[in-house]
Amino acid sequence: MIYCKMVDDLDVAEALQSKFTPVQHICTKQCTFQNPSAVVVLRNNNEIALWTWEKPKPNDVFVRRITNIYICDKYKKVHLCTPDCKNTIMNSEHCMVCMISGLQWNNDTERTRSWKNAAKCMPSISTIKSDPNKFCRDSKGVVLKGSQNLTTQSCMAVANEMLNLMLFSQIRKQSEFSKYLEGRNNANKRINKYAKHCLQNNAPINICTMSSIYVTTVFKQPNFFRIQQTIDTTNICDRYTTRLIHYWNVLMPTMDFKQFAISCLYLMRGGITINNLVIIQAYPELEQILPEASTLDLYGFAKATFTHNKNMILKTIRNSNTESLHALIHNT
Repeated sequence: MIYCKMVDDLDVAEALQSKFTPVQHICTKQCTFQNPSAVVVLRNNNEIALWTWEKPKPNDVFVRRITNIYICDKYKKVHLCTPDCKNTIMNSEHCMVCMISGLQWNNDTERTRSWKNAAKCMPSISTIKSDPNKFCRDSKGVVLKGSQNLTTQSCMAVANEMLNLMLFSQIRKQSEFSKYLEGRNNANKRINKYAKHCLQNNAPINICTMSSIYVTTVFKQPNFFRIQQTIDTTNICDRYTTRLIHYWNVLMPTMDFKQFAISCLYLMRGGITINNLVIIQAYPELEQILPEASTLDLYGFAKATFTHNKNMILKTIRNSNTESLHALIHNT
């Protein structure tokens, strides 16, 4: 700990460096770094820097947090990243970025995503000025269907890709087959348990009972293989894609469509009705054909993000006027 009247970031960095014996070394992108966090508290009219492994006292008063100190894992060299940092390089967007911390100091401090040193700022809404028929041409460039709304065509392509991935891809087949194997193993265990029970009690083993136990256990959870052949691939994609785009335009047009679509699709299983007014139409068949929400990570969707976006959609519906929202959804 450092005891002094006032503490600046340089004092904290030097104190941390004094705990290690640094090796003369120039850090590169092959190095790995720790970013220890420190807080400066006021104790008996003195500012004291506490690291995450040090516990504050009850009378300590929080002053500020320090998060711009980095230490090389291998060579234990401490780096304090400031606007005067000497380790900056120019990235592809002409911003000065620290090659150690990934912080850019041109304007406000921002952490870039990776060693590609691309700026973190991204526009939430952008104007698309490319070919308006980009998503409705065949391999020879001939327009198959005419829609001049490129955003809608882009959303349709994303939704179709998402539905095909979740319903007809090899990942879904492997997931369903694994579920079938798990059910079969559980069924064999239950059959063996039933047979042992009969032997212990000198009771006859009923083959019909064993068959019922097996079938009931194997297909306890719905298996998509049993209904997959009855699904019209083209029709089902077109049907739900249109509804997803419509709900997106009305409810949350500023949210990324792919993130909205996956969350809304699961809300459409039971639908949403408020005061007998249907906001999101219920499609009970989705309960049978969609994979379990707990397996969404297999398809590239983070479950935490999925839950957050679903809650955001529900919050938007709760905070809106029900009658106006119902009219807007069903009259456009």
